[in-house]
Amino acid sequence: MGEKKVLGVVMFVMAYCLAVTTFTASQVPATCNGFEPLLFQCVAYLVLPDPGTPSAHCCDGARVAFQRANNPQAIQNFCSCLVDAGPYLNFQPSSLVQLPVACKIKPSFSMDKCIYG
Repeated sequence: MGEKKVLGVVMFVMAYCLAVTTFTASQVPATCNGFEPLLFQCVAYLVLPDPGTPSAHCCDGARVAFQRANNPQAIQNFCSCLVDAGPYLNFQPSSLVQLPVACKIKPSFSMDKCIYG
């Protein structure tokens, strides 16, 4: 029974990843330019209510995105991107907040304030 549930979740995530990666550039907010690695590589972690541990691929993408958020304007764009695109992509806000800790990344800003204001 447990195997069927895991298979169902895997199939859902695979289908969701396929849908997300087929977005056109016009569907992603302009504030997300440069932050796409986090958006697309962390889908499996960010859409599940209890995501567990992010993949190494996700953490690599998150590191790229957090490195690009390196000045006040870039941080504002990063936060706007996540706030604007997150609900559209069905990202769990709590998973967004937990991502830096889960990937052992120390952002220069508070993800809590970034996501929740």
